[in-house]
Amino acid sequence: MKMAEKIGYARVSTRDQKLDLQIEALKQAGCQKIYQEKQSGRLIKREQLGLLLKDLKHGDTLVVYKLDRLGRTTRQLLELIEFLRSQGVHFVSLQDHLDTSTSIGRFIFTVMSAFAEMEAELIRERTLAGLESARKKGHIGGRPPVPAEKITAALNLYERYDLPIREIAAQCEIAPSTLYRYIKKNKI
Repeated sequence: MKMAEKIGYARVSTRDQKLDLQIEALKQAGCQKIYQEKQSGRLIKREQLGLLLKDLKHGDTLVVYKLDRLGRTTRQLLELIEFLRSQGVHFVSLQDHLDTSTSIGRFIFTVMSAFAEMEAELIRERTLAGLESARKKGHIGGRPPVPAEKITAALNLYERYDLPIREIAAQCEIAPSTLYRYIKKNKI
């Protein structure tokens, strides 16, 4: 049976940035293995993070230099940490002094989760209230329809002249995607 390990994850957003500071801190924290990535934290699918998550076993500890190295949004971080918890993997953020193997660390994580959930619910409630208010005022939502005369003019230009779609769209002040949609709709 494999012994529990401390496994590090170091990430920078661009190829020009250096991982040295993070790697040194992870080594000092006792990480036997360190996955390194040069990719934006906003991306959900990151190759090295995916490999790391597959490598982690029950009892292991994932160590990062800072929380933002693991993910850029609160929801993304909480989902990853919750996944780790469900797998029996501990999580440590060195600079943020967060360690889910301790009662205080688990408490902080629980509070963070509650705030994130509350924030998401408040955003949802405000969005629904705003949409309801707009409906009561007669606003339907979405983009306003493109005037028929602009569509007719664009379709005429498309049928009669050998002009690029972008040029026709610019002349008629409509989006190229709108013109494509009407071309397809009218089977031209």
